[in-house]
Amino acid sequence: MPRNAHGQRRRAVASVEREGGSRSPAGALPGDLALTAQAVAVARARDAVIVEVNDAFCALVGRGRDEILGRTATELGISDRDRLEWLIDRFPERGRSHHQRRVFETPRGPRLAEMDIHGIEVGGERMIVAVIALVPQDAANPDAGVLGAVLDAAPLGMVLYDGDLRIVRMNRAVEQVGVIAPRHVGVRLQEAFPDVADHVVAELRSVFATGEPIVGMEAKGFNGRSYLLTIFPVRGVTDAVELVGTMFLDVTMRVSAERALAESEQRRREILTSMLQAEEVERSRIATELHDDTVQVMAAALLSLDRVSLVAARAGSERLASAVALARATLEEATERTRRLMFELRPAVLHDHGLLEAMRVLAGQIAREIGAHAEITGTGARFDLGVEELVYRSAQEALANVRKHAGPRTITVTIAERDGMIESEIRDDGCGFDVGDVRSRPSAALHLGLDTMIERVRAAGGEITIDSAPGAGTTVRFTVPAEPAAPQPAR
Repeated sequence: MPRNAHGQRRRAVASVEREGGSRSPAGALPGDLALTAQAVAVARARDAVIVEVNDAFCALVGRGRDEILGRTATELGISDRDRLEWLIDRFPERGRSHHQRRVFETPRGPRLAEMDIHGIEVGGERMIVAVIALVPQDAANPDAGVLGAVLDAAPLGMVLYDGDLRIVRMNRAVEQVGVIAPRHVGVRLQEAFPDVADHVVAELRSVFATGEPIVGMEAKGFNGRSYLLTIFPVRGVTDAVELVGTMFLDVTMRVSAERALAESEQRRREILTSMLQAEEVERSRIATELHDDTVQVMAAALLSLDRVSLVAARAGSERLASAVALARATLEEATERTRRLMFELRPAVLHDHGLLEAMRVLAGQIAREIGAHAEITGTGARFDLGVEELVYRSAQEALANVRKHAGPRTITVTIAERDGMIESEIRDDGCGFDVGDVRSRPSAALHLGLDTMIERVRAAGGEITIDSAPGAGTTVRFTVPAEPAAPQPAR
């Protein structure tokens, strides 16, 4: 600020205070001050009501004298309430002053101004004198050239908006896109681009209202491309939000790649689901054939051996009777294993009595085989048959690993329903294993079973975790939707 301007301000304030000693506050502004090019306003300190202004102030705010006097800056729309309260709290005492820069709304748009605020007394009442001078636009900020160069050189597009969402400034990256152009400066966003998305306008207003930035918002541009937006507040001297900026990055290629990846993943899941469904159909077919053919033949063979055993007994041939007994025991064990295989392929108890009862039978059977104790708890509710089969097969795979590898004393199975999801947990206190090591070795015995279980759950839109460590047992937790998931379109 030129030295003579500061001197002129001090003389103006001294003149007001001197003249006010014998005149009312409303008449405290001397005639020579009324002619100065600097805008001057006098207000009461107790309520900020303006009692006198000069012609330059009227021109600055674009209002007549009679319209200004007797009102506060907030009532006139010159300043918002928060800014005015901030100023009132900091009004200087008599003989003191403070200086600030702020933006004024003028008939020609927002302008930066230097403002000196002085405390005086007029007729025994504390008064405030504000002396305001517009900063030449080419000198609004000593660093404006540097900041402007940085703004223009930034690779990200940047646009500044005022409180009415008028476009105040943009950088070269925006101009190169060719949508928002210099001709739009001073035009409201909705007027320049009537098709602007409502949620973008709402978020811009939200940042003005809250002062909180919004980071990572995706939006479609006017040119049909995809952008990642960051909306941030630009604060003034009083810390009030005066402008809002948007910084955006063209992510069209990334969004296209993500969409292609999502579509690929969707197709993979659909194929996997079809494979799993085909697997269930094949399991059912094999189980039916075992029941209707193989088991029946084996049962008939057992009856035949029983008859041979009777013949041997009547003939008194102990060797023959012993051989027949051994053969019958072997065939009976094979028949029992075949029946167990039928149950594993198509558990009738699952279809007839539900998931909880089927898990009791399965876990109990495995516990008896390996000499462990099984605890099964949870809901007895029925679900869609496809969902029950999914949970059962996933738990069956986990329990198969327990049977083959864990050597536990206790097996715990829990089934619960919560928030539309079925939550299952299979825990054992066996030997445990290193999950990362097993999954990184395709030849490991557990590898294929774990991957099948994980893919089965994820294909249904569920989540699964496997926690284990050598000597610490294993816990498998998974959740799947209680209702069968409909195919989801790719984004």
